[in-house]
Amino acid sequence: MTIQAITESLSTARFSTYQIPILGGASPEQCLGIYLWNKQLASAFLPALQIIEISLRNAIYQSWIAHEEEQVELNFQPHDWVKEKAKIDKLWFVNTFTKQNNFIAWSNIQTAVKQLNYENKPLTAENFISKLTLGFWVSLVQKDFDVQKNSYLKLWPHLRHRVFPNAIDSTSGSALSINSIGNELKDINKIRNRLSHHEPLWRNKKAYQVEDVINKVIEHYDRCLKVIYWINPSNLKLLDIIESNTRMSELCSLHALWKNKQLPAGIPTLLVRKDWSKGVKINPEHTGEIINITAANVLVKSEKNQAIFYGADKAMLGGINTFALNDKVRFTPEASSAKYPNAKNIRKL
Repeated sequence: MTIQAITESLSTARFSTYQIPILGGASPEQCLGIYLWNKQLASAFLPALQIIEISLRNAIYQSWIAHEEEQVELNFQPHDWVKEKAKIDKLWFVNTFTKQNNFIAWSNIQTAVKQLNYENKPLTAENFISKLTLGFWVSLVQKDFDVQKNSYLKLWPHLRHRVFPNAIDSTSGSALSINSIGNELKDINKIRNRLSHHEPLWRNKKAYQVEDVINKVIEHYDRCLKVIYWINPSNLKLLDIIESNTRMSELCSLHALWKNKQLPAGIPTLLVRKDWSKGVKINPEHTGEIINITAANVLVKSEKNQAIFYGADKAMLGGINTFALNDKVRFTPEASSAKYPNAKNIRKL
């Protein structure tokens, strides 16, 4: 398989993005190496973006609910709290937007409705939260939804300390404004969109040398870590556990870029692997003993976990008449809503 075949498959026009002098993409092989470097950067970037998306949407949603419950406790007697809290709109982020007051947000919600209906999932708050895009939640972090604006949705500044408890200006020590936080989130959403559309993460129009390009990637990643800290510092530990930070540190180096530029030179000598899973798949089979047998089915007790499995006649290789009580067998387990899980492909040891 040649370099040309790969580059044509990836799109020659898109591939030309990697032919920039600063990165040294002089040959097709080197450009492909830069492409591979970008792919690895995107893979290492993804966990941080996922943490931001999940933590941001949950923080906004849960903070609004917590604030409303707090208002109930401030304005009603304790014996009315349960009744009044039950009135809180759990779908506030869906019901707030209309085609007239915010067409973009409303359109995003309609898309989510269609997806949930297609998947036959109920229109619950939890399901909506998982379907709405990062861009939807980022759009809520702006001064348009400040109480002073007296708009149809009031989020800030009363939710700020709940959603972004650690968003503090390191110089002044004061809380960052919602607009400052929102601008950071908008930049992160652009990075996410760039990643999802397979575009280079390192674009920098002001770059003079390769160090500037690498530092731009570092700045993008550092921005993600900063926002994660603003929402929940503990989530930063997740990136250490899965070694994302270590991987990013390795990739954001002159050596990593150089190494990737060398890799494609050996592509023509590599074999095409069509059967990758053969040496990777784990054998799911159990061994066990037939503890009950009738004309139509058997019960098998697994040696692995001592569970009882149901085996139908059609699951028994060679037919049920070839099996007897206490026979040792091998089978493939399968989940079932019946009393016992199923035993498939039952055969004698």
